[in-house]
Amino acid sequence: MSWIVKAQDSTYVRVELKQGPPVEGVLKYQNDKSISVEIPSTGLLTIPWESIQAVVHLDKKEIPGQDGRWANPHPNRYFFGPSAIPLKKGDKNYQNAYFLLNSIQIGLNDHLSVGGGVLVPFALFLTPKIGYKVAPKLHMGGGVLFATSLIRDLNFGVGALYGSMTYGTNEHNVTVNLGLGAVKENTGLGSSDYTWKFANKPMLTLSGMTRISNRVMLMTENWIFNVTTVIYDDGTGGFVNRVSNYEGIFSGGVRILGRKSAFDAGFLTPTGAQAAIPYLAYNIRF
Repeated sequence: MSWIVKAQDSTYVRVELKQGPPVEGVLKYQNDKSISVEIPSTGLLTIPWESIQAVVHLDKKEIPGQDGRWANPHPNRYFFGPSAIPLKKGDKNYQNAYFLLNSIQIGLNDHLSVGGGVLVPFALFLTPKIGYKVAPKLHMGGGVLFATSLIRDLNFGVGALYGSMTYGTNEHNVTVNLGLGAVKENTGLGSSDYTWKFANKPMLTLSGMTRISNRVMLMTENWIFNVTTVIYDDGTGGFVNRVSNYEGIFSGGVRILGRKSAFDAGFLTPTGAQAAIPYLAYNIRF
């Protein structure tokens, strides 16, 4: 190991394990065989060095009992869309939105994560993602979003390949995601055939979060995408015209922070809508 941990009564650490989620607590003592950490919820835990990937000293603001503030447990995503900040190895994030949308993301290492979920009972989606910290307040990354129908006759499909840039910290940041998408669409009026159609114009998301108190974080997530409408002749079914324009889904709300969990509440407003749609979600890191 290329690092040495010095035991101090006030030293609060995160112990990242080679297998399993990390543990956090007060570093009590260590020797050449193991390290002992006092965990607030369970007590003293002794861990052999061969099971440890790394030991991270936490900033004062991340320590329990320091003004009641915990580190933001979910800097990796907004209401739904991702930031370029990656999960740590072994971390797992689960989200449930509207009781129907269930997703999970798992950190394979400190840069790469894989995930996916289901929109019951309609769709299955996959969300692999990569991210790197390239400057003190800048992360760069990207990923893939792929969704397909769970119902055979629904013929639903959507996919996107995107690049991601996040500027800021885990507590205050903004993210731009830019990518190209594809949708599964009908080949013509009266046809039962569907084919993948790739967009010739990019899609964009602009999102941000900022912590305004120990427990409350403001968030916004906004999707801007190109929509193409294909017009066919009612009589012959032949192609008439293709019209494209940009539309969007805009959102704002709050995230109520816990130690590892968070509740999201906000409103979604699609372009042209006369009213906002309430949004509720629960997130937990384990």
